[in-house]
Amino acid sequence: MIKNKVLKAVTVPKQAILSDENQATFWVMKMINNTTAVRVNIKKGIEKGDRVQIIEPQLTESDRILLTGNYGLADTAKVSIQKASTLQ
Repeated sequence: MIKNKVLKAVTVPKQAILSDENQATFWVMKMINNTTAVRVNIKKGIEKGDRVQIIEPQLTESDRILLTGNYGLADTAKVSIQKASTLQ
């Protein structure tokens, strides 16, 4: 039985999603240039396997989201990217 189906959903790996200790607020760290990551609050949708749908804000395939080294980063953190990939 299918409960929900979303066509053309933007998803990120679960490891990209960060939360507060109560898991009430969720966010990702998004690169705004080659050296700066900013905190972007998100609204999660359907979770399947190791992927999570992002309902808000509208992310695109060209957005660069940190997958590792993101825990504990402050908003507007200076970072160095070692390996990059795109959203699927």
